[in-house]
Amino acid sequence: MPHCILETSDNLLDQPDWTEVLRKINRALVATGLFTQADIKSRAIQHGRFVIGDGSADQAFVTLNVQILGGRTDEVKAEISEALLQELARAFPRTFAQMKCSLTVQITDIHRPSYRRQISY
Repeated sequence: MPHCILETSDNLLDQPDWTEVLRKINRALVATGLFTQADIKSRAIQHGRFVIGDGSADQAFVTLNVQILGGRTDEVKAEISEALLQELARAFPRTFAQMKCSLTVQITDIHRPSYRRQISY
């Protein structure tokens, strides 16, 4: 835990090294002191079929959903979101500056009583 799902429109002006973007997200989470590197699972998905607002071609999105086990305070979640939003801004500067782009981070609680995990070693 956590699971990080980075979703973007496929019309971004920036073409970052996606693996490095995910590594930076992971490092930002580790820097909070709340998570270990080995427990973070991150992935990126680009969407080719999307409509933002009226469908104008100059609109883009970058959204990061971070799923964590429930129990952390709103203040802690806000700190995590802010750190991750800064990483997104650094990863997509051209898109944010030259397009109508929404960068978002959302922290989602996973229902602890129903969460199950099995690990092979």
